[in-house]
Amino acid sequence: MITHRLVMASALVVLSSLSAHAQQGNSIRGKVRNSSGVNMSQVIVSIETGNGSPFSQTATNNEGDFFFGGLTGTSYVVVISAPDYNPVSEHVDFVNRTGPDSPGESRTIDITLTPKSGMRSTVRSGGNFVQDVPKAARENLERAAKLLHDGQTVPAMTLMQDAIKIFPNYFEAHFALANELFKKNQLTEAIAELEQARQINPKDARVYQLFGSILMQQKKYAVAAAVFAEASRLEPLDPQYQLMRGIALIEQASLINPAQQQNAAADRASALGDAESSLLKAYQLSGKKLTSVLLQLARVYEKQGKASRAADELEHYLRDLPDAKNQSEIRAAIKKLRAPRDSP
Repeated sequence: MITHRLVMASALVVLSSLSAHAQQGNSIRGKVRNSSGVNMSQVIVSIETGNGSPFSQTATNNEGDFFFGGLTGTSYVVVISAPDYNPVSEHVDFVNRTGPDSPGESRTIDITLTPKSGMRSTVRSGGNFVQDVPKAARENLERAAKLLHDGQTVPAMTLMQDAIKIFPNYFEAHFALANELFKKNQLTEAIAELEQARQINPKDARVYQLFGSILMQQKKYAVAAAVFAEASRLEPLDPQYQLMRGIALIEQASLINPAQQQNAAADRASALGDAESSLLKAYQLSGKKLTSVLLQLARVYEKQGKASRAADELEHYLRDLPDAKNQSEIRAAIKKLRAPRDSP
């Protein structure tokens, strides 16, 4: 007999692999920066077919990078949106459709976001933070951004450090340096730069977002959830921070073993309940467009033993993105979640 426990365990394996699976086909990868050349993390990136139909959605990572794979068509539109920045649309065309004799093409695009107000990127929505940066320091950071664009990380970081030597309170330089240190897995040094940035401007949500990402890498999920909550408090209209808090809480719940820890069952239930609340809020804040929330909600309900609700969320995801590149894996997960609790 196949027990309900085994069915649910199999479904969890499939669900966990959805975001990691990559299909063959055309692909689009890109990077998103602001007008100062600083990488923009956790920015919503959507892809539409040439006729404007939604295809898939993702968010940039901590380096501002995004990727779409498994594309079988020849024409797409990449749409980038972020609070306080003008939206950007980029057309991407491929020569041929993919097939047995055409393994696929790859396209790379670079996107620069400009503030809606037209103000310099030294102005932040968090408290309207403005700095009078010395010209030499600003030029060093601008040169660093160009070097990063060309993949020259080490000299770019040297220029960031030079900018800080000229102007020790240079917020953007501290933050940019912290971001590069994080990418190099120099977490202690990255945290030190973030603390400098936080002391200069404690109202910039990006500082807490990056700190939360470091904590996630360190598997300190409960603290990461609290840090993402602070980022959301500073930028209450940005759905990404609520999404990241929800993910952190799911990971926190995954580490809790009710059989081995006192009060663990209650702690696990509380973490999953808070995760659900954050994810639902993220979905509402995005105007119900941040479809990746639905996959995370499915994880919550699966862990709560609510197989039917988990399957409902996955079906909702496929209704919103019928051409999703991972649809076959999602349909397999739905089938397992819908399976009878006991079957021969």
